[in-house]
Amino acid sequence: VVPTTTAVESPTTEAAPVDTVPATTVPATTTLGVATTTTITGWTGAVHPLTGLPATDGTSGRPALAVKVGNNDSRSLPHVGLEAADVVYEAHIENGVTRFLAVYHSEVPLRVGPVRSARSSDIDLIGNLDRPTFAYWGSNEGVGNEVEAAVDQGTFVGMTTTGDGQHFFFRAEGRAEMPYDGMVDSAAMAVASTGSPPDPIFAFGPLPASAIPIRGLRWSAPRRTIDWVWSHGAARWARYHQGVPLLDDLGVQLAADNVLVLFVDYRRSAADFMSPQALSTGSGDGWLLRDGTATGVTWSRPFAADRWTLTDDDTDAEVFLRPGRTWVALARLGEAGILDPDQVAQLTD
Repeated sequence: VVPTTTAVESPTTEAAPVDTVPATTVPATTTLGVATTTTITGWTGAVHPLTGLPATDGTSGRPALAVKVGNNDSRSLPHVGLEAADVVYEAHIENGVTRFLAVYHSEVPLRVGPVRSARSSDIDLIGNLDRPTFAYWGSNEGVGNEVEAAVDQGTFVGMTTTGDGQHFFFRAEGRAEMPYDGMVDSAAMAVASTGSPPDPIFAFGPLPASAIPIRGLRWSAPRRTIDWVWSHGAARWARYHQGVPLLDDLGVQLAADNVLVLFVDYRRSAADFMSPQALSTGSGDGWLLRDGTATGVTWSRPFAADRWTLTDDDTDAEVFLRPGRTWVALARLGEAGILDPDQVAQLTD
């Protein structure tokens, strides 16, 4: 059963991957300007751990790279390098807006940005990536202490604008003023990173039997309206931001193969009382959007080091993602709902 939460109405440089994903899996652009992902039917070889897509040239032995990416307002636009991410987490920050945590492994773009400061939520979110590199543009003192403690515990390798990693960060000309112009040389950072590749954090497989067709979904944050609309031409979920397509620096609308909406609790961060912290361990309700359908799910992750487990609300069977790139929305209960045809038409006409 899909949860009954209703939507709330509310008012350049081209990326070059370090390891080029084979032509059979590299994103392409349709005439609609939405990136697509091609999969190989019947593939039995190695797959990339975070996407489940065929690794026809072998899987990368490098660690995952997680980058904190700004999304405060129009000054954060356009985003650079987000389309190449295997996984993008989106969570509330202060002032009613959201911020991204983009995770790269199968493909790494030349640069990613705008890079912004870390939040308490990030630490648990990347705790299941087997000691990734975490790139962020500083933090306040309290969050900085949390990050340093996680680094000392071996949760991840921290790279920021001070210390050993500072030479990977730069300010891009032609963008908005500081702090919206910060970029990271993600390609060089990935090459310099040492460690092990991540294990899978999602299970990939067939479409759930209880999935129902939908056209789209809206997440209404206090000062942010986020829509995902199924594109039949691209066979992906197209991202809309404040009622218009969310375009990257190349003019391509950002899109995902899976949109996973996880209803989580938020508490005030112990490190920053102005900042909400997503509680991404435990369990809760959610939706999985894939292949033009929605499935009501229960998510579970007992500890930060554990993978995400999804079960069908109707059958209790395990629910699988479609191989491809996944965006994860960490929403409060009551913030998201299915779009009706008129709402979809307003976005796409």
